[in-house]
Amino acid sequence: MAKNKDDVPGVLGGRQRLMDAALELAATTRSLASLGLREVARHAGLNPNTFYRHFRDFDELGVAMLAELGVNLRRGLRERRMQAAGDGLRVVDFSRPVEGIHEAQTIARESVALVLEFVTHHRAAFTVGVREMHGSSPAIRNAMRELLDGIALDMTEDLMGVLRFPGVSEDEMLELAQVIVRQMVFFSMDYLEDEARQPQILRQAERFILLLFWGAIAAKLPALLRDEQLRFPEI
Repeated sequence: MAKNKDDVPGVLGGRQRLMDAALELAATTRSLASLGLREVARHAGLNPNTFYRHFRDFDELGVAMLAELGVNLRRGLRERRMQAAGDGLRVVDFSRPVEGIHEAQTIARESVALVLEFVTHHRAAFTVGVREMHGSSPAIRNAMRELLDGIALDMTEDLMGVLRFPGVSEDEMLELAQVIVRQMVFFSMDYLEDEARQPQILRQAERFILLLFWGAIAAKLPALLRDEQLRFPEI
């Protein structure tokens, strides 16, 4: 008896082929929710009945696809951040403000470059993810929000390891990371769509992150100065 193509060694499984087909179609045409079952199956080179062997509906396919993309995105961003740290970034202690500012600028510049490099190399996945943030499926919208929150958690953990913001707690750092992650989505969209302005968009993203950091520190200054925890250098 002939084997189903899903079971042939060396042939990409039906589940993965359906997700890849949906990603390709959604990246070049429209939202996941508007795709047709037969259209996706045909693009994957499968019998339409194969779809229900792997997914109950398109919501389940979309959530599975975003989960897979999320794993790759989070791993890729963390690996790039750790590589940058290993290449020379050191712990930034803002009790020495001048040095702290210089190093924070370096971290902001490296972080922005890493994100924009990643989305450039994963343009289709990024395009679909952004579109589904405002799509018609509550399940897929929730999956996208969870992905962004996960990226913010990773960023918080990484930043707490290299930044010593005076008086800024881990919870406050998480709030900063959540704002940065969501705003970087829009910077990334602009970056991909307007090549002529890419250097300008890069600088705008760096400045945005730095202003958030400075604002977080400024909000803590009165208490820090009272406690004499932060001493600025003599001029």
